Amino acid sequence: MAGGKLSPRQKMINMMYLVLTALLALNVSKEILDSFITVNNGLENTKTALAEKANETYTTFANYAQQNAEKYGKAYASAQEVQKLAGGLINYMDSLKVKVIMACEKLPADKIIAKDAAGRDTVLSLQYLNKKDSYNEITNLMVGSEPAKPKEGPWSATELRTKLEAFRDKVKAVGEAAKEPAIVASVDRMFNFEDRRDAGGTMNNWQSINFYHVPQVAGITIMSKIQADVRNMETEMVAKLLGNVEKTSFKFNTLDAIVKPQSSYVTTGSKYRAEIFLGAYDNQNAPEVYICGPGAKVDTSAKVPSIIGESIKLPMEGAKAILEQVAAGAGLRQVSGIIKFTPVGGEPVVQPFTTEYEVAAPNLVVSPTKMNVFYRGIDNPVDISVAGYSAKDISPSMNNGSLTKAAQGYVVRPGSGPDATVGVSVTNPDGTKKSLPGVQFRVKDIPKPQPFFGGKTVTDQSIKKTELTASAGVIAKLENFQFDLTFQIVEYTVSATLSGSLAEERVTGAAMTSKAKEIVGKVKTGQKVYIENIKAKGPDGRTQSIGTLAFKVM
Repeated sequence: MAGGKLSPRQKMINMMYLVLTALLALNVSKEILDSFITVNNGLENTKTALAEKANETYTTFANYAQQNAEKYGKAYASAQEVQKLAGGLINYMDSLKVKVIMACEKLPADKIIAKDAAGRDTVLSLQYLNKKDSYNEITNLMVGSEPAKPKEGPWSATELRTKLEAFRDKVKAVGEAAKEPAIVASVDRMFNFEDRRDAGGTMNNWQSINFYHVPQVAGITIMSKIQADVRNMETEMVAKLLGNVEKTSFKFNTLDAIVKPQSSYVTTGSKYRAEIFLGAYDNQNAPEVYICGPGAKVDTSAKVPSIIGESIKLPMEGAKAILEQVAAGAGLRQVSGIIKFTPVGGEPVVQPFTTEYEVAAPNLVVSPTKMNVFYRGIDNPVDISVAGYSAKDISPSMNNGSLTKAAQGYVVRPGSGPDATVGVSVTNPDGTKKSLPGVQFRVKDIPKPQPFFGGKTVTDQSIKKTELTASAGVIAKLENFQFDLTFQIVEYTVSATLSGSLAEERVTGAAMTSKAKEIVGKVKTGQKVYIENIKAKGPDGRTQSIGTLAFKVM
């Protein structure tokens, strides 16, 4: 609640409420009703989790109060008051849910509410309701026939609003909450019941917007959302009460996630290791940071560490010091210094520190992931990196072709020229850009594939009769090639000498025609069969002749 910001859990609850609002604007179909059930189940789980979290804090509070009543007793009494307020409101809303279900489903109360496995009262799951889309009963019970003048009295939406407003005002008055504007703002924002525009754009009251002419499952789900808000506020308030009474050596008001890598440059196969922790500081009480000048060093042998020699005071941005040094030459650089911090009402504290960084000249690295040439007509994957620069600071380009970002690395599509150059520009931390020398690659056409028939190719001179008749057709493929490419057979001619006459069949596509199969089926042992004029189309779109097959039948 610090700074008036919503907690992640409260943001999730509010998101569920937005989903509810969107669902209410749709026609009520079975799917929409089922969606309400899903959202309600999620809210019920959230309520349970929040209750368990609050109970853990209550247990901790009770233990501390028992051990040190003087320090924790007053705050624990305030926590118990919050627990009573929240518990009473949650129970009331469970009873209100029961009233709604009784009115809609015509069921007795003992069929609607029962104990769960943990011994807690739980309301019947919405999935077991028969009149999920019924809205007359909930409207009559909670709002009445005039939405502009919602009814009052027991179990009405007006009574619910009154109880929620009372909860809001009492929570703000618990302990020291009223003195903390952030808490007051958070509570007021979470429990705001002012008139607002409904889905149709008309100003309306809170009661009618939430409970007038809404399906039974929607109204109950909205109540679950409100209960989750109550539990969330209870959890945050109790945690705040405990946090206020806790005494630490230092008081900080800001937390930052800090990642301290062993190295930000990692080679393939090695491990990236980093320490990840929360750093705390007071943004209203900045420290002073000094580093060692030329020839100076930090003396840690004294009771209070100090710099012997010239010290340089660093500029501050808020509570953080900014260190900037020109990387004049390659090599390892070490920076040592001290941080001076005076806590409010305390004595100054001095903490020494040492850090180091390595200066290296930038070099372009372009690694083709297949081989050292680019092939026309296909995607050539490449990895492009520059030592000392992250991927977001690298802008590659090329001539004689196109270079585009892929899911992993980049894809090169070379043009018609005999070579291509890949270059890169990098963005320095200060925003300046620098171009690095490019790397040249050869550009070639995709090699011609070899034809295969019955597992035989141009280097084979014979074929078994069973292999000949079993083959379904001709295929083309590149063997021992870095890319897994697919070629389509366009056409070929099958021929053989049968009974002294030439028999031939021109085949379109890869599969043998019935006549072609008839020809090879009649070829006798010792005779030759020819597959000629074989043409194939590659992934680059080129159609080319890929040779002739001639086999002696064995």
